Amino acid sequence: MKSTVLITALLIFMLPIVSCAQVNKPNPKDKVVGGACEGCEAIYESPVPFSKLNHIDTLPDFFEDGPKLVVSGVIYKADGITPAPNVILYVYHTDQKGLYSHGSKGWGKRHGYIRGWMRTNDKGEYKFYTLIPASYPNSSAAKHIHPTIKEAGFTEYYIDEYVFDDDTFLKAEDRNRMELRGGNGVLTTELKNGIYYATRNIYLGRNIPDYPQQKTGLQSGLERDDNCPAFEPLHLSGVDKGRDACPMCKYGYGHGVMVWFNHTSLDVLKQFALSLEEEMAKTGAKKFRAFLIYMNPAYKENDAGGMEVLRKKIIRWCEEQQLKNVAMLWVNAPTDENCRLYHINPKVTNTVMTYNKRKVVAKWINMPYNETSVKKIILSLQPHALSQNL
Repeated sequence: MKSTVLITALLIFMLPIVSCAQVNKPNPKDKVVGGACEGCEAIYESPVPFSKLNHIDTLPDFFEDGPKLVVSGVIYKADGITPAPNVILYVYHTDQKGLYSHGSKGWGKRHGYIRGWMRTNDKGEYKFYTLIPASYPNSSAAKHIHPTIKEAGFTEYYIDEYVFDDDTFLKAEDRNRMELRGGNGVLTTELKNGIYYATRNIYLGRNIPDYPQQKTGLQSGLERDDNCPAFEPLHLSGVDKGRDACPMCKYGYGHGVMVWFNHTSLDVLKQFALSLEEEMAKTGAKKFRAFLIYMNPAYKENDAGGMEVLRKKIIRWCEEQQLKNVAMLWVNAPTDENCRLYHINPKVTNTVMTYNKRKVVAKWINMPYNETSVKKIILSLQPHALSQNL
């Protein structure tokens, strides 16, 4: 019964595509953004006028054999907060053989027949039904879905592909090379009643060349919904003490907080660290983890044992505070590769990011080390909690 209702509903969403056709045209007055984009003009091949598009679409392959997928999300304006209505999203991908097949005209000859167009509703929402695409034949390319965006006043531009977190072909180096155009495109799927569901929010203009800058004030750290990259710092406390271990590789499945700090005084962290230790003990390490990341602000080096002396001092401090759960991590300098991966500004005192399933949930810059801050950290990780920068 459920499957019959679902199929009926999907057919309703498909009706406008069958019954109406009109050419959509670019506006020569639009500001050019995004750089070179071969094939982005395919967005204008929608068989339905942009003004008539629904925020939900069913791609032609959904009723064929294969792993069924439903992707939904919200498209936000450049401020990262306000939902963006009337934005056009075009997607296409390979069939179950990894081919862009059976396209008959226009860009369909290159993109294949598995294509879809949506226009966000008043809440900025979009959704599409399709099959999980196959990887290219005889290759190690990750499975992916190509998206293109068209918003009023700007030319069409591509954003990062939708890829799949559990895809064995999606390597750590691939994740670290992502440009995060429009935000993070890595999908975490959940299987319900034989259908895979995933969410991706999109942020207009994010990391798009020539797009007007919306950011003001001090900047540091990844943005909301960005994927936390892999890195292997030395652990000076916690369960991985004495080892190089990747926090996100081992514990990114859950949620927690990373405090990247760039100051030499550890005692200002004392009560803050103890509160995080208490929260981990109360909640359980599988549900919440805390990482304090010391960025060697004095640039101590191994000559004359300077770096090793400092590490031992930090280890003693952790032992004095009895930090058994909270992990104190060491990176070599505020400007090293690890800090660049996380877009850490070496001029700020700290950058605090909470994450859930490896995606950034909230961020603060120069956060005070007090109980109020700890409460904000915990609140940001609760379902449907509103998160914002200080």
